[in-house]
Parts: sequence; C-alpha cells; structure tokens
Amino acid sequence: MKQTAIQRTILLGLVILVIPLGQVMAGSAKKDVLGDWKIQAVFDGRKITSILSLSRDKDGGLKGEMISFWGVGALRDLKLEGEQLSFVQVNRFGDQETTTNFTGTIRRGKLTGTFSSDRGTLEAEGTRVRRMPMVAGNWQMTVKMGEREYTGVLAIKENEDRTLSAAWQSQRGEHEISNVKFKANKLTFDRKSKIQDQQWQSAFEGTIKGHALTGVFKSDRGDMSAEGQRIGADLVGLWELDIASDSGSRKQLLRINPDLSALYGPIAIEKVDFDDGKVAFKTTLEFGDQPYEMSFAGQVTGKKLTGELTTSRGARQVTGQRRSPAGAKQKTARIEQAPHEPDVIYVPTPQPVVDKMLELAQVTKDDLVYDLGCGDGRIVVTAAKKYGCKAVGFDVDRRRIKESLANVKDNNVGNLVQIEQKDIFTLDLSKANVVTLYLLPELNVKLIPQLEKLKPGSRIVSHDFDMRGVKPDKVVEVSTDDEYSGEHTIYLWTTPLKKENVTDE
Repeated sequence: MKQTAIQRTILLGLVILVIPLGQVMAGSAKKDVLGDWKIQAVFDGRKITSILSLSRDKDGGLKGEMISFWGVGALRDLKLEGEQLSFVQVNRFGDQETTTNFTGTIRRGKLTGTFSSDRGTLEAEGTRVRRMPMVAGNWQMTVKMGEREYTGVLAIKENEDRTLSAAWQSQRGEHEISNVKFKANKLTFDRKSKIQDQQWQSAFEGTIKGHALTGVFKSDRGDMSAEGQRIGADLVGLWELDIASDSGSRKQLLRINPDLSALYGPIAIEKVDFDDGKVAFKTTLEFGDQPYEMSFAGQVTGKKLTGELTTSRGARQVTGQRRSPAGAKQKTARIEQAPHEPDVIYVPTPQPVVDKMLELAQVTKDDLVYDLGCGDGRIVVTAAKKYGCKAVGFDVDRRRIKESLANVKDNNVGNLVQIEQKDIFTLDLSKANVVTLYLLPELNVKLIPQLEKLKPGSRIVSHDFDMRGVKPDKVVEVSTDDEYSGEHTIYLWTTPLKKENVTDE
C-alpha cells in the first residue's frame, strides 16, 4: 500500500495544481534550450505543473533538474540531439528511489513529450519561462541638485503585455512617470512633477548594474544626479533549501524575483515580506475541494537562510543557501591593497554570455585576450581552456584578484593566464588582439583613447553596455538563466573604431 502511494506520488511529483505563474512565466521565442520551461500535464483530470530547468555544467555539457511541489529531482542521461530531448528523472522519497523517463521534442519555442514509469504515461507540453526584468521592483532613490538632497521610492513593474510602468513615491510633491523603457541595462522615463504651485517635466536616463541604479534627471531647471539601491537586494535571487521531515530532508528551490514576488518550487508567491533580514510569505493551495495553507518565516544572514515552513500537517525546519553562478572558491594570496575603490560593483557575467562573447570575437589560439575588470577570472580562464590562447585579467579589487588566481589554479591554466592588479585606465592595450569589457557606458567611453591604440583587426566585446560615439559591428542578444536578468546584450567592435556623431537630447 505504501509502495502504491509512493508510485502514485511520482506522477504527481511532476507537480501539483494549476498555479498562475504570472509575468515570470510568460513565453519566449528564444531558440536556445537553456533556461526554465513550464511543463504542464493532465493527471486524473487535473492539470499539473512543474518546471524543467536546463543549464550547462562547468565543462559545457547539458545538465538539468525537475522542480515540483515535492522538491527538486535530479536528471540523468540528459541528451539533446537536434530537436529531440530525453532524460531520466530521479525521485527520492526517504530511502526509496524511483525513476521516470522522458522523451520529447523542442521545436519553435515549445516542448512536447511523454513521461513514463511503471505506473503509466503522461503527455506533457512546455513553454519557455521568461525571467522578470531586473529593473522591476522598488528602488530606494536619492536625488541631488547642488547642496539639496531628496529621497523617494521608484516602483517599477512589468505589465501583462511586457511593457513597463512606474510610480514615484515621495512625501514631497506629486509625480507622474510615463514612457518607461529598459534595454541593455539602460533605464529611461519621463517624469511630471508638481510641488505646491510649481510644475515641471524632466527626463531620466540611467544605468542598472546588479542591484545599483545610477542616472540623471534632466530638465530646464538643470540636471539632478540620482542613485538608487534595490529594496530587498539581500533576498533577491535563487535559494537552495533543505526541508527536514520524518523520512529525511528534501531539496527545494525558492526564487525571489526582483519585485519580491517568488516561486517556491513551481508555486507562485504573490508577495514576500522582507524587513531587517526577516523573511515571511504565505499562500493557500487547493487540492480538489481541500484548501492547503502554507507559510514560511525565517531569517537571512549573508548567504544563509534559516526558518520554519508551516502547513496543516505541522512545521518543518528549513535551512538554505544562496545559489550563485559557478565560480572559483576564494583562496588566500598576497595581494596589494587596491589603489582606489573599484569603479563598478562586481556582477559576474553568466557563463553562456562568456562563451558567446569569445565566440563573437572569433578567438583563436594565437590571440592575446585582455579582460578589463576580470572579476573571478572566468573570461580569461574560459579563453585559455576553450581556445588555448594566452589571456591576462586586470582588476584593482584585491578580493577579485584572489578569486581569479584561485580560478586559474583550479583549472590548471597558469601556463596561459596571468592575473594582474592594475588600474585598467592606465594600461597599454596595444599588445592585445581581443579586449573584453563589463563596465558602465561612461567607463567604456573613457577607454576609447586606449582602445584606439589596438592593432587593426583587434576585437572588443562588451557585455550589456555600449560605447557612446562608436558604432558596433554587431549587437547580439543572449538568453540565460541567472538571478539578475535572463536577457543580455553583447556588443562587438573591431579596430580601427568606427566613430559616429552623437548629440545630447
């Protein structure tokens, strides 16, 4: 009887219920299979939903996991041959393990196939999950004009039609925001303001990197600089949870979206409360005619999450940690104190973007690659491992230098890769054939005099940010599965640089 119940649960483990996943689950036309897929099937007359998550391992191979209400199931024998996808899903319940086989097709942004086990088969369909744009959410803003300083909250949301809307919340006057645009990490909008009997209009243009927003309001009153930090930044991202139970712990994923909505497994959570490190959310599910209440209360400390998950069946202890992009472990090394603070905050480039940047630059074993602001060294390490070329990573942050050196050592590419602690704006770049960037637009512009000294035919690739006044040879969009944004832009320039006239609006 127990075995029958477990086997029945396996099919349900694809997951329970029809859950309206809202904006996060909007479809995408991207042909790349990497990322999350919303999988739906019908079992006993009920539609059930799960998430198939596909990514690359450190060697570039395909890996995946199936995320259901019951937890995270590992995938074995994952294969993609042309349009044909197959894998074996591993389900563990206490000390028992069962498997479910999947065979299907991915074609034109849709997945169709069949799950089969000794309990029968389920026909399934899937559509790509579209990540919520990183600009969404609430931003604590500080605006300065001369000696005066104002604060407010910029609240941005994505609408059903994928357009953006925003509101400015402040105790000082009334403000109306329109024409909100966000592309390649650049945010623009118009703002109409009224304070007492004074009215005026301004235009905002800014840049987002990670959880920081910087920009300028321009109006006939003059320019006002603005800086913002995402509210809830310490919580946003993907968390791996261990949930205790009498039959042993089980794994689950909690994805906190930029606007502090969430997905617990495949279940949509409308709002997560987060204040002073304390986390709480609740939801009510329907199993037939029976409501099933679930709530969580916990605490975030750094990259650790602890708390208690409570349902009608009792309370379970939860421990978790943030899932970060694959990178090197930090090791000790003797590094000089940085000559100045880094010019930008560190946000790692997702590995699929790294791969595409190097591919777009057409790197060969005879090239010398310079990465300006090398972070954990993933670009120079990838260039050396994949193309056999020499590469040099530059950074001023001693923490990044330590991570890069460790990454080089762990990947045994010390014969090809050097890491140097130097200010990138003082470098002679003339020896490089390829230069990679993940800086802010104004810093790219600042580098132009150095980039102009590159040999003819040298390639420059930038993640997400353009170079004002220089026309790119190619602009490529890349879709990934990462905590900051699923959509990325790569710019390619070749030397000599192609200058173009620009005018201030």
